[in-house]
Amino acid sequence: MAKPYIQKIIPFDANMDYEISLSWTGNRAHANRIIIYNNDSNAILFDDLVSSFALKHTIPAYTLTNGKKYVIQAQTYDVENIPSPLSDKVLFYTFETPAFYFNNLPENGRITNASFSASLFYHSSDWEDIGTYVFSLYDSTKKLLLSSSPLTDSFDISYTYRGLENNTVYYIRCTGVTVNGMELDTGYQEITVKYENPNAYSRIYSTSIPSQGCVQVATNLIIIQYNGTESFEYPDGMIDLRDKTLYYDEGFLIENDFTLLIRGTHLWQNGEILKMNNGQPGLTLSSHIYSGGKLRFKLLVPNGVSSYLLYSGEQVFENEDLVTIAVRRKDNIYQLKVFVSPGFSPEGNLWYGALRPDPALTGVYDSWIDTPGDAHVVDKDAFSTFLGETEPENTAVSDLWLGGD
Repeated sequence: MAKPYIQKIIPFDANMDYEISLSWTGNRAHANRIIIYNNDSNAILFDDLVSSFALKHTIPAYTLTNGKKYVIQAQTYDVENIPSPLSDKVLFYTFETPAFYFNNLPENGRITNASFSASLFYHSSDWEDIGTYVFSLYDSTKKLLLSSSPLTDSFDISYTYRGLENNTVYYIRCTGVTVNGMELDTGYQEITVKYENPNAYSRIYSTSIPSQGCVQVATNLIIIQYNGTESFEYPDGMIDLRDKTLYYDEGFLIENDFTLLIRGTHLWQNGEILKMNNGQPGLTLSSHIYSGGKLRFKLLVPNGVSSYLLYSGEQVFENEDLVTIAVRRKDNIYQLKVFVSPGFSPEGNLWYGALRPDPALTGVYDSWIDTPGDAHVVDKDAFSTFLGETEPENTAVSDLWLGGD
């Protein structure tokens, strides 16, 4: 008489019922039996016979203990109650179900951008490592729209969903397996995409062009031309104005409220730093070193009969320190603020996040893209740029995709 065959047993949680499946090629079985042994001592822990034509057998919850190895054998009985030989022994594991869920979904499930970087939390109390996992995106009827390639990074379980359409409901899901084959599933998580394109006063704003599979990005930066004859050098991405003057006399006009940032080094000096006017006496920003080794910046603005005069707090810094001077006008009221960043490093990095990066951390030529989430820096030498109509695969979190022809 043939032996039954126990089909593959993936690791399971012993705190839940688990069904074993058998294969059998003899007379029709009307009962089956399973025997489970302790793998270390070979002691019998579970010996159970069930009357059923189905070649299945359930291990009840809490019969076994998680984090252990076990050995199982099976046996079938035909209509004459004749037992088959015991099957070959099969080794299997039990593990507590790992924690596996999205840990950065908004409370209301609302995504305010055309992309969403989903992050997952994974933890196994039995030290069962994650093997591979796949992120998927579904429409509102749970029809599959896309799936990532199988991913294996166990330290950063994340994926960026891109090209999400505005005013649309989606479901996101992640499935995976552990190194020993235990199945993982976050289940379907509903998200609603609803965002607004920034208005004309945004630093950088975008317009989705679905028909071309790309996003048009624009900015309100104005390029102005220097009209002098002097030549300049640009050490570390900054213009060197020591003993020189740079001026512009056409190209833009500031008519209303504004915020002006001036950033530089070697500002420990007595002298004028900036003058602005519109055919009439305008603001002047200067600095003066006082006795006692303290410096103050001064903002002088004509205001009718008299002048509007502001002084910064006392400053002490080295010439190599990066100094940011912020001048703001709101309803004809001015503010003057100074930030000092010790030391100076080259610029050219890319920042993204909901909050503008601390001036102490950025350089003159750093770029900042206003996106949801905390501020993050992308090193100028550590990301790749992809150009093409379709979204590239195998990209890093900070890589850039430029859609289009």
